[in-house]
Amino acid sequence: MAAGFSDWKVNRQYAENDRVVHLGKQYRCLVTHKSNSANNPATSVKMWQRYAG
Repeated sequence: MAAGFSDWKVNRQYAENDRVVHLGKQYRCLVTHKSNSANNPATSVKMWQRYAG
């Protein structure tokens, strides 16, 4: 896993600019929120952005 990235998890508080790995892809958090299965990085474009480094 790339430095500074953690695995995305359900029921966790994320802050703006947190970086996660979900399904093998890297994402950056856009909005502070508590995660749930409906707002995962692969489907929630208002909360997550693919990380381009």
